[in-house]
Amino acid sequence: MSTTVPTPVAVRSPNTPAVAAAAYVLSWIAGLLLAPAAPGYDAPASGIAEFYADHGPAVISSALLVHGTAGLALAGLAVGIARVTGVRGGLRRAVVGIGLTAAALSLLQFALAVAAVVGEHAATTSRTLLLAIDFVDVLKIALLAAFAAVATTAAARVGAAPRWLQVTAAVLVPLLLVGSAALIGVDALMPVLELSLLLLLAWAAATGYLVARSARPHTRPQPVPTA
Repeated sequence: MSTTVPTPVAVRSPNTPAVAAAAYVLSWIAGLLLAPAAPGYDAPASGIAEFYADHGPAVISSALLVHGTAGLALAGLAVGIARVTGVRGGLRRAVVGIGLTAAALSLLQFALAVAAVVGEHAATTSRTLLLAIDFVDVLKIALLAAFAAVATTAAARVGAAPRWLQVTAAVLVPLLLVGSAALIGVDALMPVLELSLLLLLAWAAATGYLVARSARPHTRPQPVPTA
């Protein structure tokens, strides 16, 4: 005589996307809470130099989270999505390549923030470093828009991207691209940038969770002998 009981059958390791997404979102939130109010795009060089001199520890702490740990988490999210979804070919290369490049730019921003704080600089150098951080941010945001598109496509291949997530990604991509203009002096687009970054965090959290859930072990009935 035998009785059928559920026995979990592992499909693939699902944890990386969810953990990486959580780390990405939490790093961003914590970093923004620590960030001092930065000078505007057209601030004078002397004001920027004074900002870095007065708020150095807060600048580095915030950059470590927003750019440093968030960049590492983004790399983990990209690799995790590619591995867990099992996509191949050009799509896999796009997910990993775009995600890792955006992560590298994020780490570059952290290095530039440290350089702006550490040591003595002329006021013009401080301004140059601030503008460089913003310029790299524009490039990174463009890559994040592309990453959202290809990662959502990869998730959809395994049924981990419901319609609402696909719509979210479709809205997120143009919002990121348009909002990034706020970083090069178009102040009127700052609300768009802020909205796009909030939507990016929501998308990352949802995508990481859904991809991880799609790969969790399924339960299949297995006959187990009983007395």
